[in-house]
Amino acid sequence: MSEVRVLVVDDHEVVRIGLRTALEDVEDVKIVGEAATAQEAVAEANKLRPDVVLMDVRLGDEGDRGGIDACRELMSGDAGVKVLMFSSYGERETVLAAIMSGAVGYLTKNVRRSELVDALHTAARGESLLDPRVVAPILEQLRSVSQEQVRHDGGLTAREQDVLALIAEGITNRQIAERLVISEHTARNHVGSILGKLGFTSRTEAAVYAARLGLERPEAESEPE
Repeated sequence: MSEVRVLVVDDHEVVRIGLRTALEDVEDVKIVGEAATAQEAVAEANKLRPDVVLMDVRLGDEGDRGGIDACRELMSGDAGVKVLMFSSYGERETVLAAIMSGAVGYLTKNVRRSELVDALHTAARGESLLDPRVVAPILEQLRSVSQEQVRHDGGLTAREQDVLALIAEGITNRQIAERLVISEHTARNHVGSILGKLGFTSRTEAAVYAARLGLERPEAESEPE
């Protein structure tokens, strides 16, 4: 089994130290670097070219999308790394957003060391991996969106389809507003309208719906709405 080179990304120094301690005597895993922010994660990944970036979802002041944004940026570049999300949280929306950002897997932080080592090797091979503790709710959510719903556009306006595509990226109302150059209040209203028209109760259902439709992401606009 070949050695897996790992970049650890977590805004808590104690967590990074703990991971180093836990993995330092594992012969086929080597931590080659650390980062505490999304910006540092992208810079270090591009510089060190690790096999796997073990990425916390929530990174300090960057909020609960910091790791997801970093993953998305890495996937859009040429770093060629695999991102394995590692979080204390397993909410459906967060897991789905992580997967849609390009992560090969999602683990909760209460895994055993042996499970983590196996997961790092699985991720390095590019194989998908979801912690059993989070996969069941996701599969349930996926099943809840029927093919009949997918074939029906729900009467969404062009603007609402743009917002729906951005919901599928897992970004917040504020980020949607920034991307489309509209107010956060307007973005929130669009999201509510979309959920109402499609008969959904959560953003996760809307995200799955958008993914199945294959909606294209709208480009940032230059003029406010």
